[in-house]
Amino acid sequence: MISTDHTSMTTTEFIPVSQKTYEEISDLKGPNRTFDEIIANLVEQAKKQQLENDVEAILARNRFVEI
Repeated sequence: MISTDHTSMTTTEFIPVSQKTYEEISDLKGPNRTFDEIIANLVEQAKKQQLENDVEAILARNRFVEI
């Protein structure tokens, strides 16, 4: 089910997760943060890690184009 509130541009999605995953995310959340903030932070961290992995793979190939 998707509902969109056009005034604040929020979308509500039901994303099934295991009980363990829900509890781990809840532990990260704490009382003063939202699930949206936690998930957004996890996505940002994953993107940074992917960029780092990509850079390391490029450097490991040791093949560069001269400019």
